[in-house]
Amino acid sequence: MNGLLRTTRRAAGALAVAVVAFTAQARAQTVRALALSCVDAGAPDAPCTEAAVTAAAIQGFTGLLGGLGSEVAGSAGTLGHRIGATPHIALGLRTAVARVGMPDPFDPNGPPSRKAGFLVPVLKVDAAVGVFDGFRLLPTVGGFLSLDVLGNVGFVFLPSGEGFAHRVTAYTVGARLGILRESFTLPGVSVSLSRRDVGLVRLNGSDAAAVPAAWVDPVATSMRFTIGKDLMGVGLLAGFGRDWYGGSARIRVTEQGIGPFEGSVGQLRQNRSVYFAGASMNFLILQFSTELGWARGFKDVIGYQGAPFDPTAGMFFASVAARLTI
Repeated sequence: MNGLLRTTRRAAGALAVAVVAFTAQARAQTVRALALSCVDAGAPDAPCTEAAVTAAAIQGFTGLLGGLGSEVAGSAGTLGHRIGATPHIALGLRTAVARVGMPDPFDPNGPPSRKAGFLVPVLKVDAAVGVFDGFRLLPTVGGFLSLDVLGNVGFVFLPSGEGFAHRVTAYTVGARLGILRESFTLPGVSVSLSRRDVGLVRLNGSDAAAVPAAWVDPVATSMRFTIGKDLMGVGLLAGFGRDWYGGSARIRVTEQGIGPFEGSVGQLRQNRSVYFAGASMNFLILQFSTELGWARGFKDVIGYQGAPFDPTAGMFFASVAARLTI
């Protein structure tokens, strides 16, 4: 008995140490930590903080626009099977746009720099396959624990006029678990989890002009809860979710012709909530849908309060899509 107690205490102690270490690491990989890594290289705090906020803003809007709101446009419930074990397959094309913001990297009077706001268009190709039909709880209640596998490729077109090197391509894989399948009396309800790799995003700077540079390699984990119902030929859906962003980040600044100074973190961590709603019309196997969403902003950054660009402000996005289900 004493040996069991000692083993339990050791295991609890090891778990506590692991939790503390993980928490310390998570806290270290913040926007402020990125700024301080630049300060440690010899640069003043103000330009380092603004460059770090710029990198965080880029991570946030590219990570979001690579995934958007609902995982499958116009669909709240899982796909299920057609006949027997033959799965439904959905192929979709979605276009979206959002007006995003960040500190203006070309403002010669900064920091703090004026806000740069611009439109970012997105093109996405979606695919989903119903792999498990789920369980029928009652005669009119089915689809419990049904499962879809998901995947999409998104092209985020970043404007070269704002200093970005090129468009980025986001690859997403995930799964959607059914809670209820839509019926005459019940809505479709599902929850999904996906992982997205956006790829390297480069904001090019100029040492001579003291323009900051940022390199961000965003990855995102997304959870979405969606509910929807077809009402008199028009499908309605709504949902909310959570995005967790990570990936490496590096910044470079100059100050009065001195430098450049660089800072970096291995994992820049942020998270936020996402809300969305949409409507659709079905024509046998073809569906057209539209969606409007809003993503919350991030936390305040120490040393950045009062600047024109507000990282705590949310952002809207809108999309239209066509989907073929066979």
